[in-house]
Amino acid sequence: MKFKQLIILVLPLVLLASYEVKAQSQADTTRKSNLFLRGDFEYGFILVGENDLPPDINQVMGGNIEVGWQTAGRNVYDRVMGYPAFGFGFLTYGFPQTGTLGEPLAIYMFLNSPFKRWERWAFNYIIRLGMSYNWEPNDPVANPGHFALGSFRNLYIAGGFEGQYLLGERSSISAGLKFTHFSNGQSSLPNAGMNLLTPHIGYKYDLNGGDRPSFARNKPGEYKDKVMEYYFTLGNGIRQIFAKNPQDTLYPPAGVSYPVYNLSVAAQYHYTWAGKFGGGLDFIYWGAYDPQFELGPGGIVQAVEHPFADHLQLGVFVSYEFVLADFSIYAQPGWRILRKEYDGMPTDFYQHLALKYHVNDLILGVAIRAVNFGQAEYIEWNIGYRFRSKPKK
Repeated sequence: MKFKQLIILVLPLVLLASYEVKAQSQADTTRKSNLFLRGDFEYGFILVGENDLPPDINQVMGGNIEVGWQTAGRNVYDRVMGYPAFGFGFLTYGFPQTGTLGEPLAIYMFLNSPFKRWERWAFNYIIRLGMSYNWEPNDPVANPGHFALGSFRNLYIAGGFEGQYLLGERSSISAGLKFTHFSNGQSSLPNAGMNLLTPHIGYKYDLNGGDRPSFARNKPGEYKDKVMEYYFTLGNGIRQIFAKNPQDTLYPPAGVSYPVYNLSVAAQYHYTWAGKFGGGLDFIYWGAYDPQFELGPGGIVQAVEHPFADHLQLGVFVSYEFVLADFSIYAQPGWRILRKEYDGMPTDFYQHLALKYHVNDLILGVAIRAVNFGQAEYIEWNIGYRFRSKPKK
């Protein structure tokens, strides 16, 4: 297992542990969270289009098992989020029409949190993030039947909504709809991506009969530590592009990998328990500038080199960050305002969606940088530091 893949699996453990430990000054340790088991069954559709799949491959079915905690109001973030449930899950999918795509498995963390709760009913949103395995990747010779994914391992991201009904003291049923995306972030080609739309039904059973809160959205009180925060973050990723020489003689196409580096400088206002907003600048080294290829010694495909300055770009972005204890999910839509143009370059407008964890003021994170709200440019691994102003008294 590669180091980066190990981080994807270990990071959720650290994040969820931090949620339990954070804000102990706000904690009510007399309350006990419910430990539960949950199982779902899904049957849905592959969303075609850019997936480059044969038209007869259009259905998917699968299931998952989850172990989680139903929060009961032990800390301030339970109340901010309306008493969410979170934990870990294992997922398997199959495609009834074909074995071309394999039988992928996924290990993930999840968060289920309510839009609205009633006495026995709840209307929830669902977020899942993890790593999937066991795909049958595209291969020009062994498996040419699709161009959706070119790797055995891929990121797994899902979001959706569901209605949940409490049957008794310990059990509940649910039904809903999820949108799922699998991608390797252009680190291995092809990577058109796999998008699924899956209705699901589920059953949950509480194992320890923990305290059931009234689930009233009790306000945690005014957030008094309103401050400006200043961030410096260094990110790195790999962008792969298929190589083809001017004489069109390379077959099968070979992937050439380019490094991408990004230094982000940002300022944000932390104005409430769960929210920050602001903006900043991206200083980008785009290694994949004007990709051209040639045959080097021994017939090895290599990239044509360009002057260093041609690779430099400057982007400006706005930012919103959703805060949950020591980790955050943030979105940064941005615009490249300075760069040297070339044929086939990505659009100026880009999107940055990231998960980060604070060790005091040190920042560790992983992100997806994309264009067209779904076409990944690369997966970014980043590290940085935060400076905070003093709260007003």
